[in-house]
Amino acid sequence: MNIGYARGNKLNQQFDVLESYELDEIFSDDNHSYDVFQDPDSDYQRLLDYTEPGDCLVIAFLEVISRDYQQLLVFFNELEDLELDLIVLTSPELTLNDWREVLSWVSRNDQLLHPRLIKLNLKPGKKQTKETYSVFTRNAEAKRLYRDVMWQLVGKNKLRTIAKQKGVPVETVYRIQQEFKRVKLAVILAMCFFLTIATIKITENFSDNILIQIVVCVVSTVVILYNTLSDSEQQ
Repeated sequence: MNIGYARGNKLNQQFDVLESYELDEIFSDDNHSYDVFQDPDSDYQRLLDYTEPGDCLVIAFLEVISRDYQQLLVFFNELEDLELDLIVLTSPELTLNDWREVLSWVSRNDQLLHPRLIKLNLKPGKKQTKETYSVFTRNAEAKRLYRDVMWQLVGKNKLRTIAKQKGVPVETVYRIQQEFKRVKLAVILAMCFFLTIATIKITENFSDNILIQIVVCVVSTVVILYNTLSDSEQQ
């Protein structure tokens, strides 16, 4: 069974995310303290009583459990002891072992305070920022890494496979993937713009009616966008 769980702030937002996933039951606690997981009267304890080995705990964000990676490691160990799986809907699909590897890596790097801030330390002692791993980076090694990951994404390789091959955290590959999607969408919109102009010019040769030109232009643009975005979703 897939069991949803929400806790702390933004419960409504968490419910919206959870309800988009196929769940058998949802539990929630409005207690912000991590101690709620040890409270025998909490909904989380009722959730554990409801689950069986092999079930899956589904949460909207990793922060639902904790922002402290040491507490997260303890929590993952407890889930493993109970033979439960974990799905974080707003993060890459990782197993408990994958999450443990990511968080263990974080725990060995004092400059990182949260799993979402993971970056590859290409040169020890040099401050790395979000811009380090982008198409506009000035770091030659980071630029090569970014380009290699981008080509791997074009080849439709899995995030974990790319991360393992390149020796980078999955979070870094995931962020590059999101940037790639934004660039791809920008290219699609630019193509639609030029195709729209071309459609207007072609339509002018067949009709002087401005209304017909607008209708043809809109229909052509919608068809192009629909087919392109449909292909992107299938990928």
